[in-house]
Amino acid sequence: MTAVRRWPWPFLLLLVGALLASSNRFPQFTVSPSLILLGFLPALLFDAGFSLRAAAIRRELRWILLLGVAGALLGAAISYGILRWLGFSASEALLLSAVLAATDPVSIFAAMRRLRVPERMRVTLEGESLANDGVAAVLFAVALTAIGGRGSSPSGAVWQFLLLTVGGLLAGGLVGLVLARLLPDRVPVLAPATVVAAYGTYLLADRLGVSGLLAVVMLAVVLGNRPHSASHHLTHRFWRVVGFSVSSLVFTLVGLQVHLDRLTASAVDVLGVVLTFLVARIAMVAIITFRNWPLRMQAALVWAGLRGALSLALALSIPAGMADRERILLLVSGFVFASLAIQGLLIGPVFRGLHVGEGPENPASS
Repeated sequence: MTAVRRWPWPFLLLLVGALLASSNRFPQFTVSPSLILLGFLPALLFDAGFSLRAAAIRRELRWILLLGVAGALLGAAISYGILRWLGFSASEALLLSAVLAATDPVSIFAAMRRLRVPERMRVTLEGESLANDGVAAVLFAVALTAIGGRGSSPSGAVWQFLLLTVGGLLAGGLVGLVLARLLPDRVPVLAPATVVAAYGTYLLADRLGVSGLLAVVMLAVVLGNRPHSASHHLTHRFWRVVGFSVSSLVFTLVGLQVHLDRLTASAVDVLGVVLTFLVARIAMVAIITFRNWPLRMQAALVWAGLRGALSLALALSIPAGMADRERILLLVSGFVFASLAIQGLLIGPVFRGLHVGEGPENPASS
């Protein structure tokens, strides 16, 4: 029993869901992508962003942008090239590279809160996961447009990417600045008002045609850095409870999409995808952090590249009539399960083995 308690709770919930899905006694169902994208992700991203301090973000902004934006794009490009070399079709490789471009903030925040790591690494990993969630959603939208043949020129893709990304950040930032002045500093009002703000901002950004995920992240960071008061601290504790509850439900639902028998039958293809994205992350981290981070911390950055709920939600969002949709969904489900089961389960022992957080050594200051 003591050994089980040491296991990360996301893995345990994922495993329970997978075992239920693979049994003949549990009704099979598919989670709607809108349930995860609209029902769960705004709350999860707001909880994560609300806890980030502006001063820490400013100190590590260089690495957050390099890993979370440039790194996500570089990793997607490397993954696409390897998948094409392995024989995947152009559309499969493009969608898989976009869907799996994002690390999972729920898993990473859960791991960072459980482990003692240097602040620089913690803030960088948390910031990266929030940034590349938005980048992955934008890449996915661009990929669907390209595959559908609608405005798929390189200049059109770049413009769409900039519009979704910059527009989402501006929308969330503006709403956050307005609400920071208008929201009263009283617990009975502040906590429920932030819930309405998170979901309202997501819907507003979506209506404007920009990234709702990035808008919610920016909103959370702005509101989370208001002058601290008793009301602010209680609101933060409220969001920690909300985040834990929603993430627990998400991991269980993700597990219910994993059918172990189907994964076993496609084990070779799943392994190929897992190795592809592992190689891509190793290459991306090595290129971006070359000579700036100690080797052991580079290894920790690689291992912390967990995938989760957003990847599955994006895979579920592939139009029903698109070719290879079921195959892509199976491969993404297998990748998410392997990532959370192997990397998530072993992240504590790996970080301790690398002595991350046990010494004063940090990456070079930006």
